[in-house]
Amino acid sequence: MTFVTLHLAVLLAFLPPEIEGQQARYTEVPRDTTVVEGDNVTLNCSVENITNDTSVKWFGPPNYHFRTEGRTSGHPRYTIVGDPSEGEYNLHITNASKSDDGRFRCWVREVRQDPAEATLTVKDRATSAASNMYVFSKECLITLIMQCFVLNCL
Repeated sequence: MTFVTLHLAVLLAFLPPEIEGQQARYTEVPRDTTVVEGDNVTLNCSVENITNDTSVKWFGPPNYHFRTEGRTSGHPRYTIVGDPSEGEYNLHITNASKSDDGRFRCWVREVRQDPAEATLTVKDRATSAASNMYVFSKECLITLIMQCFVLNCL
């Protein structure tokens, strides 16, 4: 009997704690986001029904490398923003670089769902500017053609 009780106690110790019988869950998960190199970006992650000793962790490129735990970060460009009393553990990246391009994961041990993941795409600033110029030029060309067509009809 003692053996069974001991095993049950050990198993219960590894189960995630619940608050007032409610399971911890994500209320907001990060979304796939595109940012231009050098700009700032925030990936959102909010959790409810967690305890004060719950650890919210962010992992990122390359290969889900550990990035933050709780509200602290070992990375100079990564900070956790948001209201902790609301369960907000948003990852703010300052001066996004190509090394930030990839999959990010917000993970909470107590949440019995798949980890909250999203892809961050970091576009080259020069490529992004050239792309915007092409769209602008194309719109002007269409406008000019339409104006010529109207003049020819008179």
